[in-house]
Amino acid sequence: MTRTATDLLLISPHQPRSAEILRESTGITQPLGLGYIAAYARARGLSAAILDNDIEDLDDEAFMRRVRAAAPLCAGFSVCTSSHNTALHLARLVKKVDPGIQVIFGGVQPSTLPRLLMKETAVDFAVQGEGEVTAAELVLALKAGAAPSSVAGLFYKKDGAAVFTGERPLIEDLDSLPFPAYDLMPMGRYTLPASRRMTSAPAASIVTSRGCPYGCYFCSHNGIFRGKVRFRSARNVLDEMKLLVRDYGVGEFLVWDDSFLMRGDRALELCRLIKEELPGITWSCSSRADHMTPALAAALRAAGCRLVLFGVESGSEKILASINKGTRPEQVRAAVKACRENGLMSFCSFVIGTPDETEETVRETRRFAMELNPDFVIFCIFAPLPGSHFFSEFVKDSRLDPDRIDWDSYINLMSSRPPLVAAGNLSKERLTQLQKELFRAFYFRPSYVWRRLKLLRSPQQFYQNLRGLKTLIKLQLQKFK
Repeated sequence: MTRTATDLLLISPHQPRSAEILRESTGITQPLGLGYIAAYARARGLSAAILDNDIEDLDDEAFMRRVRAAAPLCAGFSVCTSSHNTALHLARLVKKVDPGIQVIFGGVQPSTLPRLLMKETAVDFAVQGEGEVTAAELVLALKAGAAPSSVAGLFYKKDGAAVFTGERPLIEDLDSLPFPAYDLMPMGRYTLPASRRMTSAPAASIVTSRGCPYGCYFCSHNGIFRGKVRFRSARNVLDEMKLLVRDYGVGEFLVWDDSFLMRGDRALELCRLIKEELPGITWSCSSRADHMTPALAAALRAAGCRLVLFGVESGSEKILASINKGTRPEQVRAAVKACRENGLMSFCSFVIGTPDETEETVRETRRFAMELNPDFVIFCIFAPLPGSHFFSEFVKDSRLDPDRIDWDSYINLMSSRPPLVAAGNLSKERLTQLQKELFRAFYFRPSYVWRRLKLLRSPQQFYQNLRGLKTLIKLQLQKFK
C-alpha cells in the first residue's frame, strides 16, 4: 500500500464488552486528547484524521477498510486501562492492513506501563506523558527519515529492547495549544452521561486545566501529569466554548477538570465571562468538596452551571485516611449544602473495596450517602489502577502481575464482570452484592423517586431519568460468573 493520504490517523478504541451496561447511562463524549494531538499536528504542517471507534463501533473488516482508505504513515491510539485489550486488537488489525504503518500508543496506560506494551509486536512506540508535541515530532522525524531517539518523551524499540528517550517537560502554557480538532469528530453523535444531561441541546465536553496536586492512593492521573497543575485562562476557555456554540450549535457543556474550583479566582472569572457573553448556556463540572464555597456555588448557578460532581469516596474517616484523600466528611456536608442552597444539583461519587474496607465502613458510607441525600450518587468498586500508589503496592507484594492481568476487568462501575481483585476484607462476590445494595438503597427509596418525578420539566429530562433507571435495573439483574 502506498502511504500518502494521512500522516497521522488517531484512533479511539472501543470499550470492552464488560462496559456494555455502563455505556447505556454514561454515553460517549469527544476524545479531547486525540483532538488536541490532531490540532497540534496540523499546526506543525502534518495531515491528521480521527477514527473514534467508541462511536463507530466498526467490526474488524470495516475497521481495516477505514485504515486502508486513510493510508496513514502512523496510527496513534489513545489507550486507557480498560481499553488496553481492544487497543491491542485494533493495532494488530492495522499491522494486518500494512505492517509498515507505525503504531504509536499514548495515554494513561502507555504512560504508566510502557515497557509492558512495548513487548507487543504490534506496538512500535509508546508516548509517555502529554502527547501533542511528542507525537508531532515523532511523525515529523519519521517523515524525514530521522532516528526516533531524537524525540523526547518516547519509548521505541532497538534490537528488540524498549529504549526511553528521556522525559519531556510538561506544556506550561496551555493557552498556546490550538483548540481540539472538532471538525475531525462526528460531533452530532456524542452524548453526555444521563445524570449530567440537562437539556436537549447538542452537548460537548471541555477541559480547562490539566493535572491534580493531590495524592489519592487509588488515582492514576499523576501518571501523565506528574502532580503538576496548569490552568488555561478564563478567556481562552470561553473562546473555545463560543467556537463550539457557533460552529456546532452546542448548548450544554461538561467540564472534565479533576477539580474545576481549585483556583476559585479563575472559576469566578470564567463564570463572569460566561454570564456576560454566553447567557443561556447550561453546564456541569467536578470539584473536590473542600474547594466549594457558598460564593462559588452562587456564581456557578448564575453562570448556568446546574450540577457539581464531588469525589467523596467514603463516609468512613478511617477509609478516607487510608486512601490519602485529604478531605473530611464535614467538608462534603458543607459542599452539598452550598449546592442545595444555591440551586445547584450535587452528584457524589463513592468507591468501596479499598484495602481497609470492612462491612462496617461500607455501612458508614451508606449512612453518609443517605444523610447527604444528593441528587445523584455512584458507587464504584475499587480497582488498583496503573500509576496509582495502590497498584505499585499490589505489584510489589505480588498480588498483581501486569503480564497476567485481564484488563477488561477494569470497569469498576456497572461492570458485567466481577471486580478485578478483593483488596481487603471483603470477597469479590460480597463487593458486587454490596454495590447492588447501595444503589438500591439510594435510588429505589420512594422519597427519592418522588423527588425526581417532581423535578421533571421536559421529555428530555424524562428520557435521561429513564436511561439511568434502565441501567440500574440491568445491574441489579446481572449475574456475575
